[in-house]
Amino acid sequence: MKRILVVLLLGLNVLGFGISFYGNWDMTLELLPTLRIYESNLTLNCVFAPGWRIESESKIYSGGVFKYQNFYISGSFGDFSVWGKIYFHAQEVRYQKMWVNAEIPVGEGSFRASFNHWASAADYTSTDREMFGDWPCVEVVSWQDAWKFIGREMYVVGPVVAYDYTGALTLYIGGDSSNWDRFEIYIPSGSISAFESKFGPLFWTGWIGKTVCVKDTIEGYRWTSGGPGGGGYSIARAYITDPSDLNLGGCPGVMISPTCPGTTIKWFYAKSYAGNTLYVQGPVASITGPGTYYGYPNTYRVRIGGGGTVGNRVEVIMSYNPMWPTVGTSYTREVCVYGRISLIGGIAVILPPDLISASESPCCGGGLPGMFLNWRYTLTWSPFKFTLDFSDCCEGTWFRQAKIELSDVSLCCGLFFDASLTFTKAAGLEKLTFSLGDFDLLCCGITASVSAEFTPTSKTVKFEPKWRGISGCFTVYGDVKWAANALQGIEVYGFGITCYTGNMKLRLVTAFDPDKVEDMTDITFYSGEWEYMGLTYTGQGCCGGDLTLSLEFWFGDDGLLFGFQRFRFDFQVPLASTITVFSKAQWDFSDTPPLDWFDVGWKISF
Repeated sequence: MKRILVVLLLGLNVLGFGISFYGNWDMTLELLPTLRIYESNLTLNCVFAPGWRIESESKIYSGGVFKYQNFYISGSFGDFSVWGKIYFHAQEVRYQKMWVNAEIPVGEGSFRASFNHWASAADYTSTDREMFGDWPCVEVVSWQDAWKFIGREMYVVGPVVAYDYTGALTLYIGGDSSNWDRFEIYIPSGSISAFESKFGPLFWTGWIGKTVCVKDTIEGYRWTSGGPGGGGYSIARAYITDPSDLNLGGCPGVMISPTCPGTTIKWFYAKSYAGNTLYVQGPVASITGPGTYYGYPNTYRVRIGGGGTVGNRVEVIMSYNPMWPTVGTSYTREVCVYGRISLIGGIAVILPPDLISASESPCCGGGLPGMFLNWRYTLTWSPFKFTLDFSDCCEGTWFRQAKIELSDVSLCCGLFFDASLTFTKAAGLEKLTFSLGDFDLLCCGITASVSAEFTPTSKTVKFEPKWRGISGCFTVYGDVKWAANALQGIEVYGFGITCYTGNMKLRLVTAFDPDKVEDMTDITFYSGEWEYMGLTYTGQGCCGGDLTLSLEFWFGDDGLLFGFQRFRFDFQVPLASTITVFSKAQWDFSDTPPLDWFDVGWKISF
């Protein structure tokens, strides 16, 4: 590969294409509490043809480990432009992701086609989530197939047929309490109030016949009676305490089907299949032996589904101890045995000569391979911008989302209006934003802008006044509480104030619910912290470049004087137009010792 690249570059040079190189190198050294290379990035650029550039980006992290290697290329053919990037994990020696954009002018606007591919969910970053939304390749199964995925976390979808409320709540999915094949959603009594805050008082009474989606690790729950012939049975269920794991309507992921090796039955139906060779799945109730069972000495008896009092249990006689863990009433492990079923004394038994295979995991597999592809098409024609996303999790391509944006629309009196609507296949209307700018306030040349963002989980309103070179932004972080299509109130999680004057920026954030505010901002709150103040200064350096100083303060319950709990600074000084040195550190005064890290480093361009 290296030889081919060298020959290609030499060939371009011979053809008269001038080749030039440039780049930059930055290094961060942690001096305290331990001396080590924290981060180093080397970027090399090669202009190998008119309008064409290739870039190599190498990243070294803690301890001097070469971790990431990325390549970027850009160029054009007349009015047609193309650019893209591919990412590799050098330490794990694997491909991570790639993207390619192609754009061409259309009238007074442009049309762009984009291709993005990710190897796994671990390679889907926060930047990707902001651009494309949450990772879509999550597995969804129907309620009928949930029992085949015991122990796996996924979405389950199905209709509510009945419910049982006795302090705790059980939703019966697909069948009522007399249906042995039903799926259940169980909410303990201590969590009911949280679910009622989201869905309204006694919400379950209006859910009969409606489809719900639940996310959880699928578990089994077994009874010793009440099943076929009065014997035991088990069901698959979701035990949830977080309201975000339950929603009305379909699930946001990809519907999958189980891949089974052959005919597979639940353990409590085995007696009905005497004389048949098939796969049986169920929980291990007990393992005894060695002993003589059904005339076979030195064997072990594995009881699946229940103990000696459960009439429709399955007994598997094995020549060795499988060492499978036994389970209680609720569990997340089931085993799979494959063999010919005999009916002995009214009990379903698989004898040693008839046992073909045995596995500690469920019989069926299946699922998504883990990759994600997204095709995005964007048409920009001022003041409109239309975006369409089509996605593929290696199970077929589907429409994912559409976005309509309206920008810089001039209204009367010098006002400007922006708005956007985002629709998704899973949620319908996903997000609505709008802003109104440059309207005059009472007097004195004071103007302001206001903006709002509405999503299914949060509502944000910003108010930004401007006056005589000083501007600011007041932001309220909160959500509107709805229940049964009625407004119940407004929850305020916190607020923020940002002010600008000259080269200075001051930012203040007060969090009534730090976890919620953290999700809605770029500020991280440690345990006990609830207030933030940041001060940033940017000025002209003496030797070219910008001098910057950032001071950040956090206040909380475990702080020092006035609740002062954490401090961070970042100071960057240019030594020349191509060289900048910096120092940064953080102290957490709720810890001992308080110093988290103290770093120095440089940035060099060449």
